[in-house]
Amino acid sequence: MKTRIALATVFTLLLASFSFAQATPNCVTGTLASYIALGSGGCMFDSALYRDFTYTAATTNGVTPKDITVTPLLLPVAGLYPGLNFSANWTVAAGQSEQSVIGYNVVPFPPEASPVPTGAVLTLDLGPSQVLGIIGSVTVKETVASATATSTSIPLEVYDICADACSIKQTDSVTITPIAPLQTTIVVSLSGGTGGAFLKSFAADDAFGPQPE
Repeated sequence: MKTRIALATVFTLLLASFSFAQATPNCVTGTLASYIALGSGGCMFDSALYRDFTYTAATTNGVTPKDITVTPLLLPVAGLYPGLNFSANWTVAAGQSEQSVIGYNVVPFPPEASPVPTGAVLTLDLGPSQVLGIIGSVTVKETVASATATSTSIPLEVYDICADACSIKQTDSVTITPIAPLQTTIVVSLSGGTGGAFLKSFAADDAFGPQPE
């Protein structure tokens, strides 16, 4: 009898999770402000629930949540990458700097498959950017932590930097296992240096299930 009750409980929880995922709206192109407005209800994209979006920046930073467009993509399109693409006019003049911090939680709902995926690939891509002088930088840093064990944080970083020489890191990727809910923090930093700098977009991809080829 206990075995039957336990099995029934597991089935009920699985059914509830499936029903919840089915009832949650899909993520669509919108502003970061509209994603923040979703609150804990969030939206579904690529076998995961994205929720609890936040944004912080200094008052001198002209980029607001309404200025940032969020575009979910499974395949690259017109210079955008798979994942959640964040597009805005991040720009600083010479000698200026600014920072934007975007946060959200990701709850995986990997599709039923044989075999069920045991890990996930996280990728951070840098979109169009440029340092206009001989010194300056554009950096996007993503920190991902398990929602149940924040000590196991995973950093990803892409950048366009000019100092003694110029260097670009266009993409960064890591595989995590096991699959678990994730807390994501993305820090966008620009330093204008000698001639200014700009960033047009970047993408953060959490691939929990089978991906299109």
